[in-house]
Amino acid sequence: METIGKYQIQRVLGRGGMGTVYEALDPVIQRTVALKTMAPGLADTPDLLQRFLREAQAAGGLKHRNIVTVYDLGEDKGRPFIAMEFIEGTDLEKIIQNRRPFPLEWKLSVLAQICDGLAYAHRNGIVHRDVKPANIRVTAEGEVKIMDFGIAHLQSSTMTRSGLVLGTVHYMAPEQVEGHKVDHRADIFAVGAIAYELIAYRRPFDGESITGVMYKIIHEPPDPRGLAESEYPPSLRRIVLRALEKRLEDRYQSLDEMHADIQGLLRPGTAASAPSQAQGPEPA
Repeated sequence: METIGKYQIQRVLGRGGMGTVYEALDPVIQRTVALKTMAPGLADTPDLLQRFLREAQAAGGLKHRNIVTVYDLGEDKGRPFIAMEFIEGTDLEKIIQNRRPFPLEWKLSVLAQICDGLAYAHRNGIVHRDVKPANIRVTAEGEVKIMDFGIAHLQSSTMTRSGLVLGTVHYMAPEQVEGHKVDHRADIFAVGAIAYELIAYRRPFDGESITGVMYKIIHEPPDPRGLAESEYPPSLRRIVLRALEKRLEDRYQSLDEMHADIQGLLRPGTAASAPSQAQGPEPA
């Protein structure tokens, strides 16, 4: 059986540009973990290694029910790894792609939990900077887990990353696209983009090229018809569009504010509820 550090590899969960994520077993305490490793050779690139290590440092200090817990950071034969909480569930990206007809209460619960988790990170001085549906996992019980703080930025840090585009373009705020200094309000814009997509099942800004998408994010308002065509309260449309405001001063100033407005839409007694397993997403 292949091992990385003390962890016994069970199967591959996913592969990406930075490396591979495995399901693994911690044999000491018999705990299943998600083990993220760097691709061979990348650890020799100081900038990428710092990004990888910063994920563990950023997420490792956060203890919140809606943020994936980091257990361990180590190295095996020159290959850095992070051991994290293993989450059964489905990425929000897949849920959106499948266009399943979830009830409004379920969608509002998911959005409220995203706001709650990221608001906690912001209060602890950490901006995610790559919030997107693929980085949000939802369990069968409707519990949200925010993942991949790989480009998370400690607000006190002075590190710069010239020449590297951070974040996924469809969810990037205008100031992020233009290369300006980014604070927690960039995450708020990303949450607005996710909310729009979860409701309308299409992105607020799309185009035939990355350049086209960037132009729309900077210069064009999101099409409100995607929200108007859904059978949701007009107040939800206002919440989403406020999160997507291009001017920083017009946007929500905190995700606590956005969370409170979303909670206000939920029916009494369902504010913190999640759907039953029959309604929830199937395990990945």
